[in-house]
Amino acid sequence: MGVDKAMLKINGMTLLEVSVQNMERAGAKSIHVLVKDEVQADTYRCTLGQRVSFHLDPPDTKGPWEALVAMLQQLKEEEIIQLLPVDTPWFDDLAIGILRQQMEIMPESDGALPRNEHGSHPLLAQFRSGKILELLLSQPPQSLRKLFRGDNLKFVDATDFHKAGCHPNCLLNLNRGEDFPK
Repeated sequence: MGVDKAMLKINGMTLLEVSVQNMERAGAKSIHVLVKDEVQADTYRCTLGQRVSFHLDPPDTKGPWEALVAMLQQLKEEEIIQLLPVDTPWFDDLAIGILRQQMEIMPESDGALPRNEHGSHPLLAQFRSGKILELLLSQPPQSLRKLFRGDNLKFVDATDFHKAGCHPNCLLNLNRGEDFPK
């Protein structure tokens, strides 16, 4: 789209603010935001204040795989992590809660991922940080969707989100200008 999606507005709030609000409403104890550089962190800090901690992407990051590894290496091994890209504003506290509930029901699982007819949505996953870091480091970089096909993951179908009252677009990400509501 040629602009920083995090700063685009929907319903009067930046997508970054919406994501942080969704995490706060879901009861997140800490929120970590990956940024490309200190300038971006300062811009976001002006919007969010001290509500989140910022982490720099490693230099020459080639995609989500490397960024995720770098972030996980900075966190406690036993933490349960919720990934939430800024371009998925309708994946709200209710949707996050559904994944958390799956993690509680199946404490032996490594994570919970939404899926629909297009496949799984690993960038909306909730997982045990140490287990996923171990998995990421044990294999060469690849598509996260391909990586997260394991037997020790719980997949939550899109219909389960809709039955629970989640927004119909909870698994939609905003990639083009026409994806934004008018």
